[in-house]
Amino acid sequence: MIDEIEYKDSSGAVASPLILPNSDIIVSTVKGNILSIAQKQVKWLFKLDSNDIPSVSLAADGNMNIYIITRAGKLYSLSKNGTLNWKKNYFNSIDKYDVFSELLTQDDGLIAAISNGEIVKIGIDGKLLWKLKSLLSPTKTFAADGNGNIYITLTNDEFGKTDSLLCISKSGNLVWKKGFENTRLIRTPVIFNKRIYLVGISISGEQKVSTLYSLDEKGNVIWKKELLLFARFISVDIDGKIYVTGYNSGIGEAMSGIFCFSADGKLQWKKYFEVIIPYVNDRNSTGVYFTKKDGTLYEVVGLENMPVLYLQPAVTSDPLIIFSGAEKLCFVSIDAPPFDKFLPW
Repeated sequence: MIDEIEYKDSSGAVASPLILPNSDIIVSTVKGNILSIAQKQVKWLFKLDSNDIPSVSLAADGNMNIYIITRAGKLYSLSKNGTLNWKKNYFNSIDKYDVFSELLTQDDGLIAAISNGEIVKIGIDGKLLWKLKSLLSPTKTFAADGNGNIYITLTNDEFGKTDSLLCISKSGNLVWKKGFENTRLIRTPVIFNKRIYLVGISISGEQKVSTLYSLDEKGNVIWKKELLLFARFISVDIDGKIYVTGYNSGIGEAMSGIFCFSADGKLQWKKYFEVIIPYVNDRNSTGVYFTKKDGTLYEVVGLENMPVLYLQPAVTSDPLIIFSGAEKLCFVSIDAPPFDKFLPW
């Protein structure tokens, strides 16, 4: 389903949409506007400072306060009604090549970080709670457990080095640190049922080898499994099954794959697709692939005839997958059964 939004700012999105508990959709545009949309109508608009736009996706806390961090390093807090709570800059210096991590909200504040190694926690009221400085770069996203501990992967941004996983308490104290020799950590770990699942990529001769790690809550390795792909993303379902996606990085037919493991590290199934994950913005191969829990592919929704989309969607509890338009103000929604949404009759 395509929803085109008629408004004075019809420009495309710079990040994935943010869905609030009341089903309002918050979108950030290339013109630096934050829009709240409900029933295809714009409820309110907030304008960021001149020539500034969000650097990463927006985030919200339990009270539906909305947080935006911009390329200039300004962190905004907006109420659910679009009024400014506060605006501050918490970073000492920002180079034009620095990259911000996604924001992580907790019950008492939010975590923000930048690739120069600065990591900060800010309270709901805008007060700086703590700041850490690392020689390595935080990766794009963070994770947290039920006790409020924060898990941050730090990387040299180079293969063959030793990257690290940190566990930090909600008060900013280091709980433990684990190094992974000859391993590059690209993504944040997934925390589930007192287990930490993490993917690292190491160099073995001329090959890049991906390894899936299972760690306990103290950072000890329980098991590890090598994967026959260049791992990109990892997730865990409600039953504790672990899914890793990636693509082949060697010579041969280009393809992507999904590996499914049980909680004790046993391979349940694997599935390959003749498409490369990092290049799905090629309009000839863009699509949403639906598989059953046993790996059976049962639906592919092609997006090649859709408007140009920002290809990081939001997923609601309905479940509903929502993409923002990248060139114009619109949304593309996919739900089950997805195929019906694109039939011309």
